[in-house]
Amino acid sequence: MTRTFFYCLAFIATSTATGRVSLADAVEYSSGHADIGLAYEDDELHLHYHFGSGAVIDGSPLVGEMEFDPADASVRVGSNAMVTTTGDVPFLGTFAGDSVWLIPQSSSVGIPFLGIAAEELDATFSSATMTMTSFSGPGQFALWQTGGIGGTNVYWQSNNGLDVTDTLDVAIGGHDHYSYGFTAEGIYDVEISAVANLAAGGSVSDVGTFRFIVGDVTAIPEPSSLASLGLIGMATVLRRRKRRS
Repeated sequence: MTRTFFYCLAFIATSTATGRVSLADAVEYSSGHADIGLAYEDDELHLHYHFGSGAVIDGSPLVGEMEFDPADASVRVGSNAMVTTTGDVPFLGTFAGDSVWLIPQSSSVGIPFLGIAAEELDATFSSATMTMTSFSGPGQFALWQTGGIGGTNVYWQSNNGLDVTDTLDVAIGGHDHYSYGFTAEGIYDVEISAVANLAAGGSVSDVGTFRFIVGDVTAIPEPSSLASLGLIGMATVLRRRKRRS
């Protein structure tokens, strides 16, 4: 059964008999907790965004939780996420004093707190991976995690070409956080290929492109403004991830 999440809306112009809400263009996520997640529905693996209660979507915090397909949302990494490096960062190709736009591994007010999760996968699966298989953007991008005693594990890195080393093992039923770094303002598209191995043998897979809008640039097309439509805070409806054909 498809997971559904309650979302407070005042008026929905168009909806289908399945309860799916039709909203124009992609929404923009800018702060609060969310995950790039894996789910298994109708014998298919699904990459998606899972936005937690309080996550800011199109300028307004969610009441409850929502899930979106990758194409239906983007991540805003605003100017408040810019930091100045104090040393060289080889996996980003930057030097001391350079600017980097950072989604940090730990929660920070006003900045996305974007995890990676397979909490919706159960013991039906033995393992899962996410691999960065395509990348485009005006600068470089990397995903890494800082461990104990100053150690850093880099999982995705655009500045040395893409190959099998750009693979992240995702714990079944698990959830974790990482740092995302971008070296220039602009729009970045990161294609992720996910594979989940079934405990009984075989595997399922999915591919999705996740968009990050970095700095003060404007996304094209403009995200829909849920707030301007007066859609937040009133009647309760259901939003579902769009089904693949």
